[in-house]
Amino acid sequence: MNAKQLLGAVSAMIIKIALSAVVIVVVFRLAVYAYDFGYQVFADIPVSEGEGRIVSVVVSEGQSSREFAKILEQKGLINDANAFYIYERLSDYKDQLQPGVYELSTSMKAEEMLEIVCHAEEETQEAD
Repeated sequence: MNAKQLLGAVSAMIIKIALSAVVIVVVFRLAVYAYDFGYQVFADIPVSEGEGRIVSVVVSEGQSSREFAKILEQKGLINDANAFYIYERLSDYKDQLQPGVYELSTSMKAEEMLEIVCHAEEETQEAD
């Protein structure tokens, strides 16, 4: 084996190792992101502990769950609109948003918020 072939083989090996390292780093970062996202969706942790801050939220007629999640994130009621949206799609409250004005707290979990904004019409019917 001459020097040229040896240099080519070493170069090829270095490139393979570098590409393998890049692939490992990318897969690791994707796995960490997937875990964090899954934790946000399924852990259902409120933004704040204790009493929290009360925020008024308006749900319009025909408003999508994604739009609602973005409003909640903008008002500081949730940390991630995408995680809330996925949670809503997987829950029993899928596509059940009721129009109205709601008082929600930063100490509420996603489940509690959905329970309030999805069953408001049923509660008013029960009161009649």
